[in-house]
Amino acid sequence: MTWFHLRGEAQQERPQDRLASSQEIQSAFTEQRDYLYWIALLITGDIAVAEQAVVDGSKLSAFRSGVFRDWLIVWANHATMRTAVRAVRDLISASASRYAGASSEYSDCEVLSDDEIKSLRQVDPLDIIAELDPLARSALVLRGIQHDSIADCALLLEVPRRIVAGAYCQALRWNGERQRLALCRTQTEARQDA
Repeated sequence: MTWFHLRGEAQQERPQDRLASSQEIQSAFTEQRDYLYWIALLITGDIAVAEQAVVDGSKLSAFRSGVFRDWLIVWANHATMRTAVRAVRDLISASASRYAGASSEYSDCEVLSDDEIKSLRQVDPLDIIAELDPLARSALVLRGIQHDSIADCALLLEVPRRIVAGAYCQALRWNGERQRLALCRTQTEARQDA
C-alpha cells in the first residue's frame, strides 16, 4: 500500500523557515503510520477502509504543506480521522439511535490518560471493533484518545452532543470493564505463581 502521495513533480521543497516540506510531511506519515492506521481502524471497523483513510489523509496533508512542523503530527491525525469518519458516516449515523435516551455520567473533561491509551494500544483492534459500535469507537478515538471536546466530536460526527456523550460513556464503561478484567487476570496469575 502506498502510504503517502506527493502533489507531483512540480512540488517544490519549502525553504528552511520552520515550514514543513513535502519530505517532512512524508516522514510524519511514515513515522506515524501504525498509529494513524490504528485510529482509523477503530473508527471504521474495516481494514481496507482504514488503510484507505490513511492514504486519503496523506493526500489531504500533501496539499497543506505550509503548516508549521510542530503542528504536522496533529494535522496528520486530524486528516486521517476526518477521512475515516467520512468513510463510515452512514454506520455512525445508524448507531446513533442506540444513544437517544442515554444520560451522560461522564463530564466533558474526562479523557483517557497516557497510560490508559498505552494499555488500549495493546488490545487487538478487532476485539474493540467487536465490542463497540461505530459511534462509540469514533467517540473513544476522538474524545478519549485525541482529547477533542464533545462539541468538536459532535461537529465531526454530525450527531448531537448528548448522543456523542452517551456513546463515549459506553466506550468508557467498556474500557473500564476491560481494565478491571485484565487486573483480575494479572492478580490471579500472580497468586498462582506464588
